[in-house]
Amino acid sequence: MPAVRGTAPRVIDEHDLATISLTQVREITELVMPSLACLVEHPFGLTMGVAGASATHRAVLRACLAEVEQAHAAGTIVDLGFHWGHDDLRHRQLRKQAH
Repeated sequence: MPAVRGTAPRVIDEHDLATISLTQVREITELVMPSLACLVEHPFGLTMGVAGASATHRAVLRACLAEVEQAHAAGTIVDLGFHWGHDDLRHRQLRKQAH
């Protein structure tokens, strides 16, 4: 399957503005190929972490923004190291068994 290369971040990048995408599924992101993506392995709907976990929310945001300052080749996916350990929700979602 050919990669989709018409994403908005790519167009913005062409005008020398930094863009970054926050993603939860590496395989889909590899197909879309945004200019720069940060991988957070949290469940859908909880991308930044558990509701009310302000420290985690800030940590995810800061880690993501720090990557904008780094030199990355187009299409890079950076694993920020945030992994869901509260329950098996992410695993069930990826297997389409979340209900």
